[in-house]
Amino acid sequence: MKTFTRIAMLTGMLVLLACNHAFANPCPPGNPPTNCAPPTGAILDLNGTAINHQYQQFSIDFVASQLVTNISFAFREDPAFIFLDDVDVHDTTVVGPNLIQNGGFESGPLNANQPTGWSYLNAFGAGAAGIVSNNGPHSGSNNYFDGAVQAYDGITQGIATTIGHTYHISFWMFDDSGLTTWSRLSTNGDVTDPGGNGADLLVYAGQVPTLNTVPEPATITLVGIGLAAALRRRRLL
Repeated sequence: MKTFTRIAMLTGMLVLLACNHAFANPCPPGNPPTNCAPPTGAILDLNGTAINHQYQQFSIDFVASQLVTNISFAFREDPAFIFLDDVDVHDTTVVGPNLIQNGGFESGPLNANQPTGWSYLNAFGAGAAGIVSNNGPHSGSNNYFDGAVQAYDGITQGIATTIGHTYHISFWMFDDSGLTTWSRLSTNGDVTDPGGNGADLLVYAGQVPTLNTVPEPATITLVGIGLAAALRRRRLL
């Protein structure tokens, strides 16, 4: 079993951990989920490419077809965590500011799975939900990290867009596992727990992916080092 090796980083940190989710979009046959595929419709899917173990910038363009476009990230990382920071969305047709609120996750709450400006998505009921932390940001003091097991969770944010305009999404991200290739599904025979080798990040622009079809979850409050026993046991480099 993997364990946190930097528990001190979490001392004094208040974490909201999602639990007791309704499975509005179930991934049979398991509950908790078992090797769930991601929602369809992504404009960027890292599946099949080499995993980056230090911060790397990724980008993708899309043409707006709605007056409000949801920018969404879906995460899966069975054995470890994905770290996300400095999300930026610009209209390439006109000069203007970053359209994403709190793209660097610097605004509070700094320690919840639903940072300011973003909505948390977890229709599959994936464990070890995303957390905002001050551990290893690309810039500033905070970043978002996520370790959904055997399924996908995510975050989303709606922005005002002009139909027909092209928008450029960029973000910085790295993965702290020992895996070498992004994979939508676990392929090593383990489809039930953090022993799987599924790890992937997807980006959506438009309607919120099916990860959103769950009502507001109940939460458990964990404080300080005591959260180590309740979070999924895995290594955080």
